[in-house]
Amino acid sequence: MPLHHLGFIVQDLKITSDFYAAALKPLGYEVAITFADGEVIGFGAGKGPDFFLSGPNSPAGKKAAEAGTGSTGFHLAFAARNREEVRQFHAAAIAAGGKDNGEPGPREHYAPGYYGAFIIDPEGRNIEAVYIGPDN
Repeated sequence: MPLHHLGFIVQDLKITSDFYAAALKPLGYEVAITFADGEVIGFGAGKGPDFFLSGPNSPAGKKAAEAGTGSTGFHLAFAARNREEVRQFHAAAIAAGGKDNGEPGPREHYAPGYYGAFIIDPEGRNIEAVYIGPDN
């Protein structure tokens, strides 16, 4: 599966987002989306966001701060070809020792047609498989 997007939690969203806005501008990146009351900023160079920063007050930041989540604040999403691949990824990752961090399902608050599943890998990274498209 190709990569779909990458993100991580930062302690100071303003300083960090300003840094990446300047550093990535020569590569064609700009702010493509913000959500969660401005606590998540997505950068992209054309076809939409593929790099996200989440502030400490974002849903991901709050979840990572909870005791026992095991998340390091690093997030990587692999692009699936359909919803069944998302479900298979989740089942295989759990069977291999991953910890559930979001069962397969629609997440329309991210984008129309967004269907994803999340796991925490054995070293605490938040890994996702995502498909964006019609039901299949």
